[in-house]
Amino acid sequence: MAKNVFGVPNMGEKIDGADFIVRKNSPEVLDRLDQIGTEGQALLQSGNPSRRWALLRTLLLTMGVLLFTVGIFNANKAGAFSFFGIFQTSPVLMIVAVVSIVLAVVMMVVERKRMKKAGQSEALAEWKTRSKEAEAEAFDALKVPQDAILMDLLTATYAMKNGAPKNVTYTAFDFHAWVENGCLCLADVENVVALPLNQIKGISELPGKTYFYFWNKKEPPESESYRQYNIRRTYLGAYSVKGVRAAHIRSDFGEYELLVPPYELESFLHLTGKAIRFSETEGQG
Repeated sequence: MAKNVFGVPNMGEKIDGADFIVRKNSPEVLDRLDQIGTEGQALLQSGNPSRRWALLRTLLLTMGVLLFTVGIFNANKAGAFSFFGIFQTSPVLMIVAVVSIVLAVVMMVVERKRMKKAGQSEALAEWKTRSKEAEAEAFDALKVPQDAILMDLLTATYAMKNGAPKNVTYTAFDFHAWVENGCLCLADVENVVALPLNQIKGISELPGKTYFYFWNKKEPPESESYRQYNIRRTYLGAYSVKGVRAAHIRSDFGEYELLVPPYELESFLHLTGKAIRFSETEGQG
């Protein structure tokens, strides 16, 4: 069974296609990126409400709704089911209910203002600048060319059970992609993976829908640029799409595959010079 080049088994750190790695970033560069990432999380969390604040807001809202429900029940029982009847039959309950709900709403408004203020703070803007600079330096250290394109591929995490992958979770990751010395090169901030084009033996379409997490493009899936792919968001937060392609790789290290979402197929084939043939069951359209 072919392995995903960017598959990671059992929540490990080493990708299945580690043998294709040709360049790695230094620990110093990665440590700096980790430090900046930690600082960013702290800045974003500074605008979030505390647990006590969130708990109090939830309790007030819940209490208000429950008391209002009791008031409706009492009014209905007394045969005075109307807006004014509710207050006449249970005046104290209704006053407490209204005050609780109003306080909960006020707390929500305050939370949103705090989060908005944190998102627009000078500290966060400065952090974003430093983060972009550190990321650019990381790619420079890996010798990623300026004309490299950003291309989504589906990475995978899974658990091995009885010699087969189970509970596979796909995530869209935007790699810097370019061709160098007859190889398709794919880079994140840590590594550069180089796949010889002459070892990519074909491309086929996966059956049915593929579910994946994260959307990296600036335009949303429902925008005009991506509407044709009929990408849907599930209630669990994943995305579903038909037409994901598997580019098959046959190398000295074994058999591997790259999973290409349909909205990246044209870029993928253009980048590789359309040197990859389709399977017998799929035409080039």
